[in-house]
Amino acid sequence: MAAADDARVLALARDVERTTRRISAVEASVEQLQTTTGDLHGLVQQLADGVTALAPADEDDGQEAPRRLPSWLTVEDPQIAAGMLDDLTGWLGTVYQQYQGGVLPSCWLWHPAVVEELWWLRQAHRAAYDGRDANWRDVGDWHDRQRPGVARRIREAIGGCELARHVTGGDRAQPTDPTTVPLAAHHQQLAQQWATARRPPEPTDTQLGDAGAHDHPRTRSGR
Repeated sequence: MAAADDARVLALARDVERTTRRISAVEASVEQLQTTTGDLHGLVQQLADGVTALAPADEDDGQEAPRRLPSWLTVEDPQIAAGMLDDLTGWLGTVYQQYQGGVLPSCWLWHPAVVEELWWLRQAHRAAYDGRDANWRDVGDWHDRQRPGVARRIREAIGGCELARHVTGGDRAQPTDPTTVPLAAHHQQLAQQWATARRPPEPTDTQLGDAGAHDHPRTRSGR
């Protein structure tokens, strides 16, 4: 009888030992699972933060996603600079120079601040007439405030003319065709130089000749 009892006790002890090992294994698995769950939570939070940063701003929260507006004063890529002047020179002849006081002197491309003024004015005109939020209020503001302000600052920067100098034969006479943008044919060189060296190039003989023909029509006509 005693031997049988001893055998049962021994078997029970073995069962307890096996159960203890299993409990220890389960506890280790639970601990590992908790660690993994914590790691997954952190990863999910990182992904959520990334999605939030990449997602466009909600129109209802009044915020806009940040964006960089191109500027002539900060452009560094010659191709981008050339594209900017391609767009600008076409618009100047079509729109800007049609207004009183809008005729530009031949040296306008050699004045970075003037190019910048004309560039932002062109973009404001595009937004007012053709942008997603185009409206007549902005059109009116462009005519009443923005264009006159730019024209005034350009006159102050590179003006100094009087009416008598603009008559035929005058030293500052302008082309009769207002769509002729002074020295627009040379804007590619200006774009390359400005984007890479941050300064206008030395005027070439050809450019000086074109400028003279623009500024002094009597020379062009042979008088």
